[in-house]
Amino acid sequence: MNRDVLPRLSQYTDLRRGRRTLRLLARLVPLGFLGLGFTVFLDQSRSLLSDTQFTYGERSVMGIVALVALAGSGLAGWMVGRLIAVAAELFDAMADTAESARRTTELIEGHVVPALLRIATALEPPQPGRERIEPTRHRPAKP
Repeated sequence: MNRDVLPRLSQYTDLRRGRRTLRLLARLVPLGFLGLGFTVFLDQSRSLLSDTQFTYGERSVMGIVALVALAGSGLAGWMVGRLIAVAAELFDAMADTAESARRTTELIEGHVVPALLRIATALEPPQPGRERIEPTRHRPAKP
């Protein structure tokens, strides 16, 4: 069943709004981490582009450090974004669980309890002052 088809007129709208906010945040956090990694990359690679005399090994190490910083921040951003997306889905599951519990309670109170009361009154023995009058059933005469 599509979640967006049902109207969401319940008391859990704030929880659902928090889910939407977290989903937006889950998309933006990896970009922030990637930007942070790019700044670290540029800071590390600045010395590679300068006129200073570095050996081939030193330049290689600085380049590897810069690339690892960029890739590591991208990976960290992806992981944090996934964790935030999972938290958003957890909020939605919590709202659905609370809503279904509320609806189940209303269903039990509205249908099951009155049916049990009718069954209990039908099974009670008649009180001495009040006798039950049963309608007589007429059976058709046998030919």
